[in-house]
Amino acid sequence: MNQGGPRILHVSTTSKLGGVSEVVRSELPYLTELGWQTRWVAASDLDEAHDAAFVLHNALYGVPAGDFPADQVRSGVSRFLAANTEAVVAAAREADVVVLHDPMVLTLATAIRPVTPKIAWRCHIGSEDLETIDQDAITFLRPQLDVVDHLLFSHRSLIWPGWQDDSRIIVVPPGIDPRSWKNRDLPEETYEALWSDLHAARGTCLAQDTGEQDARITLDDFGTGGLRAPGSPFVLQVSRWDPLKGQLGVVRAFARLAEDDPDTELVLVGPHIDDRQNYPVNRRVWQDLMRARQELDSPVRERVHIWRFGPVQRTGEDLALNVLRRQARTVVQNSSRESFGLTVAEAMWKRAVVVGADVDGISAQIHDGVNGLLAPYTEGEGPWADTVRRSLTDEAGRSRWSTAARTTVEERYLSRPGVQRQTAAFTGTPDTGKNTPRPGP
Repeated sequence: MNQGGPRILHVSTTSKLGGVSEVVRSELPYLTELGWQTRWVAASDLDEAHDAAFVLHNALYGVPAGDFPADQVRSGVSRFLAANTEAVVAAAREADVVVLHDPMVLTLATAIRPVTPKIAWRCHIGSEDLETIDQDAITFLRPQLDVVDHLLFSHRSLIWPGWQDDSRIIVVPPGIDPRSWKNRDLPEETYEALWSDLHAARGTCLAQDTGEQDARITLDDFGTGGLRAPGSPFVLQVSRWDPLKGQLGVVRAFARLAEDDPDTELVLVGPHIDDRQNYPVNRRVWQDLMRARQELDSPVRERVHIWRFGPVQRTGEDLALNVLRRQARTVVQNSSRESFGLTVAEAMWKRAVVVGADVDGISAQIHDGVNGLLAPYTEGEGPWADTVRRSLTDEAGRSRWSTAARTTVEERYLSRPGVQRQTAAFTGTPDTGKNTPRPGP
């Protein structure tokens, strides 16, 4: 390897939004501390390949829509490769290890194989309901999978049928960086200053306080308003505008909760929507949420707030989420699929009381009644409302759950141990077990 230290290249479709970006961003400082030279390239020119990327995304999440459209995906992949191969190959020539993230980027593996010593593919999507995974999608990707040296999955239960014994597999749950603006403990005066604006869905700027030029919070409530008062209790869900995240079910179930709870409010917050970068379904989900809110009875509707960040200001968004999670009475994550659920770990680290859907990576993190609560995924019915009501009213439980939540993340879901586990595999260093995450509950 290079005498200046081993060189690692991460490749993803974006470096701005989503769980993949959060994972890479949280790991880079620890790679540097361990002596690695790091570089991150966004193969972001999806052009007309959005549909192909979305098909692969859903197929490996176990939510395919009909027969796998191989010709459509092949056409989209061809356009993606034509737009991105040259730049990624050039970057790969200067790397000792290349880590490709998610299925569309995996399609670059064959192109970079001749120019770099080692390739890893990190799968950030999947479901423990393995029978739902579209095997045709795996077959489509097989030529690329065959040329990589390491396959990274976030949980052993997500490894595809027939692949569990593949010697290339490394199980590494995503971790959080406790030093980031999103996760660090802020001075009390900073929390108070931010909350005085955030509770009213107003933006602010902390560039002077933080030294970060992107510490600007831009927030739009699109007429859904801010909280009625700074101290109003509220339920919070943070997620992208995606049908798998279940926000529509949260709105409908909250209406049931609100029937006998006149005080609690609901805040759904998500990223800026850029139609050039996002899937078309992202805007449709947001529009459906706005319509669902409008259909609620007036007293309940006024307590449902749908907020969107403006064009990405990374530090600003991180600060906003830090404060929102601290202030929320309960944080929920009603996903129908979630290979890990980084938003859950982030909330648990902030000692939030979390109610998560009993699926996949969320149930791997939350031990029901110990460090949070689990409820079945809801489209509006079922026990979700009663479970959230318990999270709001059980004071003794809240104290136990929030303390145990922080401990769980500290023991199992910080970035540094995961980085050490990966780099040990990349360099052939024996894994002593010291940095292996503890078994789940």
